[in-house]
Amino acid sequence: MARFKMSRRQVLTHGVTAAGALVTGSAATVAVSRWAGQGEIPAASPSGALLDDASRLNPTAVRGVLFAESSAAATTQAVTPLLRRIAAGEDPPLAIAGVRHSMGRQSLLPGGWVLDTRPMNEVSLDSAAGVVRVGAGATWREIIPVLNAAGFAPKVMQSNHDFTVGGSLSVNCHGWHANHPPIAASVRSLRLLTATGDVITCNPTENVEQFGLVLGGYGMFGLILDADLDVWPNAMYRPHFTTVPTRDYATTFARQVRAEGSRVEMAYGRLSVDPRNFLAEAILVAFAPDPDTRGAVLPLTSPAMPELQRAVFRNSAGSDLGKMLRWSVEREMAPWLAGPLSRNSILNEPAAVFADQSTATRDILHEYFVPQQRLWDFVEKARGIIERGRVELLNVTVRDVRQDRRTALAYARQDVFGLVMNFRQEGTSEAEDRMRALTRELIDAAIDVDGTFYLPYRLHGTGAQLRRAYPTWAGVVAAKRRLDPREVFRNELYNSYAG
Repeated sequence: MARFKMSRRQVLTHGVTAAGALVTGSAATVAVSRWAGQGEIPAASPSGALLDDASRLNPTAVRGVLFAESSAAATTQAVTPLLRRIAAGEDPPLAIAGVRHSMGRQSLLPGGWVLDTRPMNEVSLDSAAGVVRVGAGATWREIIPVLNAAGFAPKVMQSNHDFTVGGSLSVNCHGWHANHPPIAASVRSLRLLTATGDVITCNPTENVEQFGLVLGGYGMFGLILDADLDVWPNAMYRPHFTTVPTRDYATTFARQVRAEGSRVEMAYGRLSVDPRNFLAEAILVAFAPDPDTRGAVLPLTSPAMPELQRAVFRNSAGSDLGKMLRWSVEREMAPWLAGPLSRNSILNEPAAVFADQSTATRDILHEYFVPQQRLWDFVEKARGIIERGRVELLNVTVRDVRQDRRTALAYARQDVFGLVMNFRQEGTSEAEDRMRALTRELIDAAIDVDGTFYLPYRLHGTGAQLRRAYPTWAGVVAAKRRLDPREVFRNELYNSYAG
């Protein structure tokens, strides 16, 4: 019989089924909405209805929802009359949305129009040039199979596939790709529909100012129509696991991943949320390619048994025992069970599989960027803040993000680690107050070590904190008012900090 090898993610499916049962004592906990397991996104609400985002804490009454057309040209033709009406003061401003995975209404606008870009999902690969042209509404789930069939993979994207490219560029995303800046560095060119209804091409030599403003610009400077992105050869990757004290993570990472001659192309870290060693122990997972498979057309797999993967993760919520079991499995079992997996297969998983579907609680993401040599300084501060903050931390992932020299709102102004934190929050005003206070303390802790915080999440930071963390903010707002004086494009991020 053939031996079945599992990815690290699949370890949580097959390796701890019994452990999950111990945590819950009930098989009923494996039930999950099928759409989440399949990575599907519910349709946008009709005009005049409430919209929300991934936080499920921001029901927003909008003027209406517009849908992009399938092509950039048709979308431009359909949207331009509205832009003119907005500029003339005859209609409210426009916010741009993809799958609305942001958590602070960055893709929403109370009383305004919302443009859903998802129908604009054309994908065209130029294998000879090593570039893929994608419509802004295309999700990575739609792009990966096209690349995979030609032996390519995304160069930079999030660690999950259920995000649009337009959204990814607007937040300047990053993922598990080691030794790379954020996605902005992989953009060869993009086309932008401006507030005046003009379509312009932006790249490192043409409309350079707009290029740096639109990438990581949260839709404030226009509608991204499509983009040309660098691609990367697909390959089979073999994972290597190292468990270290968190205080030694940066040194270990530098030796294994950053060192000259390292073959590592993907990497991430995980910090323990086990109460016995809370944030004090870490696992570094580094992926090196098999050279013989580089550029090969490889099978594209998806996660096995997502319901069980979900059950194991969700069963750790509210349970110290569940967190202890999860960490023991990741630390002790994963190195023995995890096998080779292609780059595309690693990325071919929806975030929705693990989402909290409870009506009482929410998963709330934070992310903080700190200089790599200051990682432990920040974690030590964060540990005390979280322990006294009365907010439950479910997961921490550490990502390698190299210096960003391209975007106006750069969060990686030097080589940094990005710490993605997943908190569980009740949907009450008291819980919201605790989360706001916690967020502001963590932002201060990041700034204290010359770091910053990520802007796609809850808008809990103060204006003063934003200006400290992003010293270019005032210049970006001034450029916005110069390039879009009628404020045709708006959202709640802009309203909160610049409106």
